[in-house]
Amino acid sequence: MKPEILMVGLDLDGTVFNNNKEITAHTRNVLEEAIRQGCVVLPATGRPEIGLPKAFLEIPGVEYALTSNGARIIRIPSGETVYEELIPWDVTLQVIEVMKQWAGESCNWETYFDGKIYVEEETYHFVRHESMSPAMEQYIRSTRTRQKHLTEKIREEKIGMEKLHLIFADTKERDRREKELQQMFPNLSICHATPFNMEIISGKAGKGNGLVALGKILGIKRKEIMACGDAPNDWNMLEMAGLPVVMANADEETKKKAAFITKSNEEDGVAYAIERFVLKNE
Repeated sequence: MKPEILMVGLDLDGTVFNNNKEITAHTRNVLEEAIRQGCVVLPATGRPEIGLPKAFLEIPGVEYALTSNGARIIRIPSGETVYEELIPWDVTLQVIEVMKQWAGESCNWETYFDGKIYVEEETYHFVRHESMSPAMEQYIRSTRTRQKHLTEKIREEKIGMEKLHLIFADTKERDRREKELQQMFPNLSICHATPFNMEIISGKAGKGNGLVALGKILGIKRKEIMACGDAPNDWNMLEMAGLPVVMANADEETKKKAAFITKSNEEDGVAYAIERFVLKNE
């Protein structure tokens, strides 16, 4: 007997997207059918609003998007914020000072607020990791906004942060810095989604916390939420969802969070899971 699933939160990179950053026609058709049958389907991504793919947002009936690892949920197409959990501006400044010390040829730092990604014009440079695909490089290059005197702007305007982000050329350096930063800021949530990035959000945020909060708004229970993901930045929603689904292409630690391991992102794994657990035979 199928569980009663009324909401599906979907990671994008490595999950809905294949390796070319595309949503296949089959996956799109299955998402459309789930929505037609009354299920709330939404992206649950580390990307900010500006990075949300049109290919997903243009699916008829997609009404919400969980962005910046759950720090902000917006309603589409109005852009209205229905849920938000930011890093306080004073803590933001403390973390930025640490990130600036690490910045150089092998690391850069970024800020996510107001639905965009801002980098400090005076110091920003692109950092490439050997595992970075051409599609990911294009996404990074096309979504960063250069801002003069970014740190001063955050300080003067007391801007709370959706997410702080680092990109590294070396995974071992990332791993070392991630442990260091978590020890410095135990009340923040620090994780990663790729071999080259580090994601920093409020300890009260997280994709799972966001999905549960949206569920309360819409009258949907935790046990009625399915989440699909492939990486450590999905752990919170995999732990919180009633039905945690992990992609076959995920790392082994993430697979331990699964109630069900579906096919890979190259094999329409999201569509396979939704067909199995969500769609009703009519």
